[in-house]
Amino acid sequence: MNIPAILALSIPIIAILGGYYVKIKQMEINKKEVSDKDLDILKQVSKENEALKQRVENLEQIITSLDKDLLALKPHNNNDDLAKQVAELVKKLKD
Repeated sequence: MNIPAILALSIPIIAILGGYYVKIKQMEINKKEVSDKDLDILKQVSKENEALKQRVENLEQIITSLDKDLLALKPHNNNDDLAKQVAELVKKLKD
């Protein structure tokens, strides 16, 4: 599996987990008395979560808009070519 495919699959999962984290914290707040410090932390986490969601959307758009030919690129050098190039470099370095 290539890196863009991994990113495309993992980024939404991370965003979903972040959303659940915020919801869980909100549920905990509803169950008990919460200090002002905890509320500030929750607000900060909510803002960060929204920013992460926006970044995820941007990354998804970039990944899905990549050219299929670009995603299908394969190395053009095979092992024989690489071995020849290394041998040539060794010769140049010895000279």
